Amino acid sequence: MTGPGGAPAPESAHPLVSFVLPAYNEEARLPAGLDRVLAFLGAQDFHSEVLVCDDGSRDRTPDIVREYGMHAPPALRVGLLQHEKNQGKGAAIRTAMLAASGDYIFFMDADLATPPEESLKLLERLRTGVAVAAGSRIQPDGSDMRASQPFKRRLVGRLFTKMRKLMRVVPDIDDTQCPMKGFSRQAAQAIFQRQRLAGWIFDAEVLFIARALGYEIAEVPVRWSHVEGSRLRLRPQQAWEVLRDLLRLRLSRPRVS
Repeated sequence: MTGPGGAPAPESAHPLVSFVLPAYNEEARLPAGLDRVLAFLGAQDFHSEVLVCDDGSRDRTPDIVREYGMHAPPALRVGLLQHEKNQGKGAAIRTAMLAASGDYIFFMDADLATPPEESLKLLERLRTGVAVAAGSRIQPDGSDMRASQPFKRRLVGRLFTKMRKLMRVVPDIDDTQCPMKGFSRQAAQAIFQRQRLAGWIFDAEVLFIARALGYEIAEVPVRWSHVEGSRLRLRPQQAWEVLRDLLRLRLSRPRVS
């Protein structure tokens, strides 16, 4: 990893945990998000890293990440990865997941709709030997935290889940789209080397590949709340794009070797 200006980053202990955040024109929200993530990780008794993949932003997003990297404490390093052009959330997460060096690697949204503290629940499962821990907005009592979403978002989500299950794409997992997931380093490397979708259903692809490779997936209930300012734009043609990507998944056979 390089530091600001391309200089080698100072040596530090191997991180136990890596946090991956995709970012596209996030200058307004990113400082508050990084403040919260760094405060959380800084309070833990392990070394960690935060990797932000700037997906072709046209604002100050990369400069903000560099500034945080200059002032990160010794046990917590902040790195920036960049795409020259916008490629999509799935592509940004793939780039950072493959570059992360932690023993356990998490991805989450820059808006922190799922608070970073929830990662400890996933980490607990990963440290028992589970390869993939997928956050779920469905709680043990059956309540669904997605109820806070606007009606249109809830409707689209329900339609997607029905389509996905009918097409047998990880039909046993109810909430594939929760924005927090954790992986052992070995599983992350194997899964994201095979991940290809850049659109918003890449989460389902990640779990589909994990299942095809024989990894155990633990669903872990987490707190989540709707945050205004989502980058997802609902368009009529999106239904066809989702159907196309689900068909690609259903007909694909991820190579194990």
